[in-house]
Amino acid sequence: MKLIKRIPFQIFILVLLAGFAGIGGMLIMQHHISEISKNYEQIIGRSLQDRLDMSELQNLIYRHQTIVSWHTFSDSKESKAAYKEEADGLESLIMETLDEINANVSGSEKEQLFHKVYSDAVGYFQNAENVFKLSGEGNTATAEYYIISSMSKFINSINANAAIMDEYIHGEMNATREKMESTITAAGISEIVCSMAIVIVMAVCLILCVRITSNLENYKNRLEIDNEKKTREIMERNRKMLAIQESTIIGMANLIESRDHDTGEHVKRTSVYVELLAKAAQRDGYLPEILNDRYVELTVKAAPLHDIGKITVSDSILQKPGKLTEEEFERMKTHTTAGGRIVGEVLGNIEDREYIEIASRVAAAHHEKWNGSGYPLGLRGDEIPLCARIMAVADVFDALVSKRCYKEQMPVDKAFDIIKESGGTHFDPELARLFVSIRSDIEKVLDE
Repeated sequence: MKLIKRIPFQIFILVLLAGFAGIGGMLIMQHHISEISKNYEQIIGRSLQDRLDMSELQNLIYRHQTIVSWHTFSDSKESKAAYKEEADGLESLIMETLDEINANVSGSEKEQLFHKVYSDAVGYFQNAENVFKLSGEGNTATAEYYIISSMSKFINSINANAAIMDEYIHGEMNATREKMESTITAAGISEIVCSMAIVIVMAVCLILCVRITSNLENYKNRLEIDNEKKTREIMERNRKMLAIQESTIIGMANLIESRDHDTGEHVKRTSVYVELLAKAAQRDGYLPEILNDRYVELTVKAAPLHDIGKITVSDSILQKPGKLTEEEFERMKTHTTAGGRIVGEVLGNIEDREYIEIASRVAAAHHEKWNGSGYPLGLRGDEIPLCARIMAVADVFDALVSKRCYKEQMPVDKAFDIIKESGGTHFDPELARLFVSIRSDIEKVLDE
């Protein structure tokens, strides 16, 4: 009887002990979760700041390269002085940014990557100083080479290492997030165990567990929202960086075209002609296995670089008003192979491999002819890349209807007749036919 009487008390003691143990365990778990949450917030915040700092560094360096280019091609001493002052200010800002990144970076792998970025930045600024010196001495051609070759190589290396660091930071964030999610899962399991083990204090334990799990989930959601916001900021910065990059490439192409007294309109018009012709061919079902939307987009984007190889040709040839000698024409021909090589060197890791390949083919093969009489390789027919065949039609047409130092502009009717008649000899016959068929659209471009 006494044993039976003691059972309720023993059960109460056991349940009470279980309740204390459960509550104590939940309090301990809450403390650990709080510590983990703080660490998670610190790691995510530091990682996102690292990504923002690297993105800002890339934007500043692209801005600095653009100012160096403006300094090189400026004719005014006052403008050169202003550009140099602005470039010096950017250099100081870039070095301050590097110092801030260095103060926050941690981990041997990230430190090694940062040291590479820092070294590339120092090398880049040394080359920039050479460009300012050469530009100030009037040696524009050598300064141009430094800009598109040496300085671009350092920028490409910085971009590559920054991308690797970004991937490494992203991996750290994912690992931290997974750890946080596993903690949430553990909290949910503890909630179930405590509910089953504690009878009398079930409500207390259940409320405590639900509250902890709910608060933790809400906290995670808030961090995710903040992460998405900062990620959008990074994406916007990257978009602006790509816009600066594309503007720099087009600007360089315009500057190269201006060496033979073109205003840069040739680059704009030929790009539009390429887009109109490529889309017309796509609508007509011409080579659908090649001419998809991405191929059209990349071909149009590559069009401004078709004559980038002219940077290797002297002004005396480019600006000669009369007919070139045989030796001069052979030198002029080299701008195609030089252009294909320069595209690969300048772009490096800036764009994806497919774009680099198309841009190189456009630069190298846009003077090949359908009958094999073109240069530099004497390719014929389908041996000529499609992007280069499209570029050839657009380039020749604009050359015909434009005034150059060695000729007057040709009437539009005659230019279209030449394109039509040259189908099957100079041009891909199908592309020549399609170009003539969109004459109204081409003429709108000429009227603008």
